[in-house]
Amino acid sequence: MPRTRRIDHLLLAATMLAAAIGVVMVGSASGPLAREYYHLSEYEFALRQFVAVILGTAGMLAATFVPLDKLTTWKVALPLLLATWAVLIAAFLQAPVAGTHRWLQLPVSSIQPSAVAKVTLPLALASLLARPQPGRKERRSAHRLALGLTGVTVGLVLIEPDLGSAVLLLVAAATVLLLAEVPWRTLVGFGAAAVAVVLVAVAIKPYRVERLRAFFGDTSYQVQQSLIAIGGGGLIGRGPGESLQKLFYLPQPHTDFIFAVIGEELGFAGAAVTLALLGLIAARALLAAWRANTVAAGLLASGLAVTLAVQALLNVSVCLNLLPAKGLPLPLLSAGGSDTMVTMVAVGLLLNVGKEGT
Repeated sequence: MPRTRRIDHLLLAATMLAAAIGVVMVGSASGPLAREYYHLSEYEFALRQFVAVILGTAGMLAATFVPLDKLTTWKVALPLLLATWAVLIAAFLQAPVAGTHRWLQLPVSSIQPSAVAKVTLPLALASLLARPQPGRKERRSAHRLALGLTGVTVGLVLIEPDLGSAVLLLVAAATVLLLAEVPWRTLVGFGAAAVAVVLVAVAIKPYRVERLRAFFGDTSYQVQQSLIAIGGGGLIGRGPGESLQKLFYLPQPHTDFIFAVIGEELGFAGAAVTLALLGLIAARALLAAWRANTVAAGLLASGLAVTLAVQALLNVSVCLNLLPAKGLPLPLLSAGGSDTMVTMVAVGLLLNVGKEGT
């Protein structure tokens, strides 16, 4: 069949609508916090989110039309991943922010390198594992290199520390490795090592152990306030801007718990629409991966699609007390310039794969 050369308008529209809702809800959730706690304009975080969406849209358009066959080559993908490592290391060498090294401070802003890794790691793995491997020895070497690239990237993110992003990177890597038909023995070893790393990462940080205890025992304060917010919204919500829990009851209402504010202000109906939009984005992303006309493009799109879906699922599950608390934003909706822009670039790559597919 001929190439379609058509952009997936459903994926594009759902992405832009979700991003627009994010700007509005960030503005609503962050107003009192910005004014009373940070002594900023109540529209400060909404403005930052709007700028992130504008820049993210530009990045999405660029990613949509970049030559995909060149981007998914090893000589392009590997330097991008190495550059990501350099930025991760640079962030670690700077003074900590809120006790972590998750942000690289720049003269005018800051970036979160772990967010960038959610694109560059799947890209590197896809380009590596899609290369023709004529013999068994070459295939084993490629598999070992793929595991090494994953291990270094996850390790650099873990020492920030950022367990949530590390888990997402492991999900992306596992998706690409599985679809690249890496032997099951290797995959089982990878899975066992990943579980061991996560368990150790939890055990060495008392606050993570406390989160687990809270999840299996009494509900933590943050999640309790989230449930109160969602329950207080009823069917149609209290109305835009009318959240009570954002008035210094619900911690981080504009970032990790933005879904709780959506549930309170827009009710079950608004929360359902939000989930439907995210579900549509995930479904169209997986469809793009299915239609990819090259192995590298298919592996890349699959890794990005599954990562987006899992990130959204984890965030909402935490807000509903279905999983222990993690510091993961809701894609396109939570405040956070780096994650929003990188997510939109990822969508651009998915649009690119889709339009080049059969």
